Amino acid sequence: MRIDQKIPRASEAFNEIAELYDAWYDDNVLFQCELDALRKTRPAPPLSLEVGVGPGRFSQALGIQYGVDPAPRPLKLSRDRGIVTIQARAEDLPFKRNSLEQVYLIFSLCFLEDPLRALHEIRSVLKRGGLLIIGFVPKDSEWGALYEQKKREGHHLYRYASFFCLRDLISDIERMHFQIREGISSLFQAPGLKRYHLERPKEGIYPGAGFVVLVAERP
Repeated sequence: MRIDQKIPRASEAFNEIAELYDAWYDDNVLFQCELDALRKTRPAPPLSLEVGVGPGRFSQALGIQYGVDPAPRPLKLSRDRGIVTIQARAEDLPFKRNSLEQVYLIFSLCFLEDPLRALHEIRSVLKRGGLLIIGFVPKDSEWGALYEQKKREGHHLYRYASFFCLRDLISDIERMHFQIREGISSLFQAPGLKRYHLERPKEGIYPGAGFVVLVAERP
């Protein structure tokens, strides 16, 4: 994607507040809870990619080598963290077919213009036996309800989000010919607390969890 090419509205919103959004991660217990859940999955191999890498906080912490995002300012922050970045959209990945070992979608699926096309594209660039790892907030959770409310109120970022119910997302992943291999759940504490605490992630897919990691294999 050329730098002067128009980027999606959600990416424009992230681009406008890149540094402010990046600062949210500093000493944030919620970020640590999410990281701990993602770390329960398999480590990132050399040929790993985060789609919607943003400022690169997750990629840096998880050892993900490559990152793509349509927004240029977050990509600069990712590069500063040592991520090899490319400005591109999830629906049109600049990678050879059957070339990647692992692809991550962490909080980015809900902001894509065409999530199903993105899942199809990710499947095409994964090797056989490669993994798709999705970290997301289920719509049918207390945290999902909070973000849906923020969307209705016109939040700068969440107004562009389309959240997934847990069952619907699993169905979409399987419809794109992936096989769900495992799930990790976290954020059982309610949103809106004055102070959050670290949680130990649970293996399995738990309805009501505020953060769920799905691991799907390309057969």
